[in-house]
Amino acid sequence: MKLAVLNSTACQSSYGRLSYIFNQTAHNTIKTSHRVLACSGTNINMLHTPNGHLSTLQSGAYLEKQFHQSLRRAYNPKRKYQAQSIIISFSNEEFDTSDLNKQATQALQLVQGYVYQHFGDAQSVSCVQCDGDGGKIHVHLLINTVKTNGKTVPTNRFSVYRMRRDFNKYLERNFQLVTGRKWSNSFNKASPRKDAKEIITRSSWEQQLKQTIDQVKQEVCNVIDFINRLSTIGIQIKERGKKKRWTYTQIIPDKNGKPKLHRVRAYYQRKDKAGHVLSTRGLGQAYTRQGLEDYWRQQLEKEQDITPVQSHYRKEVKANDRKDVQTEREELIKIRTLARDAQAAANQRQQRIRLNIQHIQTTEAEERKQRNKSQAGSTNPRRGNQSRSKSISQQRRLTATTRRRIQEHQERAKRTHGKDVGPNF
Repeated sequence: MKLAVLNSTACQSSYGRLSYIFNQTAHNTIKTSHRVLACSGTNINMLHTPNGHLSTLQSGAYLEKQFHQSLRRAYNPKRKYQAQSIIISFSNEEFDTSDLNKQATQALQLVQGYVYQHFGDAQSVSCVQCDGDGGKIHVHLLINTVKTNGKTVPTNRFSVYRMRRDFNKYLERNFQLVTGRKWSNSFNKASPRKDAKEIITRSSWEQQLKQTIDQVKQEVCNVIDFINRLSTIGIQIKERGKKKRWTYTQIIPDKNGKPKLHRVRAYYQRKDKAGHVLSTRGLGQAYTRQGLEDYWRQQLEKEQDITPVQSHYRKEVKANDRKDVQTEREELIKIRTLARDAQAAANQRQQRIRLNIQHIQTTEAEERKQRNKSQAGSTNPRRGNQSRSKSISQQRRLTATTRRRIQEHQERAKRTHGKDVGPNF
């Protein structure tokens, strides 16, 4: 049996959708000339006939006004989406339209029962029609996204997958009660995929990873060889955190054939402040670095009779382990040296910046001092003239003194040699 088709769309205006549902003529008159066969609503007032039954002729403006009253109570009355439009189209196996009025009432009863269970706290309007091109019975369901108390209906409740699942469950329980006919979910009888066993899921990948690790750890005796052997088959080991805990990663194709990165921790426990274990993840303690090293050590201890070849091999393993430790120490020293060099370079740059700033400040101070002096000299010209006069007087006295010394020298020479002696410049 084919199932009903469900479509969900968000609407910015409930008036346009309500007018489309109630205030238009039938689109296709092959099976009926009526636009609406049956209608109902929840938490909303609708027009009735004189005999008290709900009328198939409703006013879109009247219903939209009630939707808008709930919108005014919302935290954000100017929210973009006001209603959710849902169309449920039943298959010919569910309703064959042989008795249109009766089946329209049954379809409305099923949809309204579903609405009462899952959207009973919001305003909604349901309308059954059969004027589509396919000639199938379908129900227009319009739900206000704001409840009558002003709270908003969560958007995940309008998910097509969720609504489809809930509506199927409701039909399984109530379709036979309403129609008298048995309803079966054809999706439950769907044949499995032929390649279902070949599709690698996360759990199956982790199981295969464990088997691979168990095989490889028996073929090697140290961490270096273990990591290299796994890398040759596409499995990488990454270290995380200060304690360098392991994470296994591998790229494998998904069900669509696209490459996808799978990763899993070797072992991880989440604890609270008191030290109690809250959850445990990963492959297990046996797949951590410490667990593998313990395994290899136990394997060596189990060997009681050691041949010379085995003894030589054990020495090589120990030597490799020592080399690994020495290499790790050298790498750590190298990293620390680089860090110190980087810090020293940063300190030198800071020192140069401070010296440049001090030099600029000193230069600016000297310039301000020179400007102040020049301004002071221009404001007091009398003092400047006095300073220049004083300098000229000093030069004159110095010239007179020099001439007098020259004359004394000439006179002294005459007395000494008896002739004139010019100045020796």
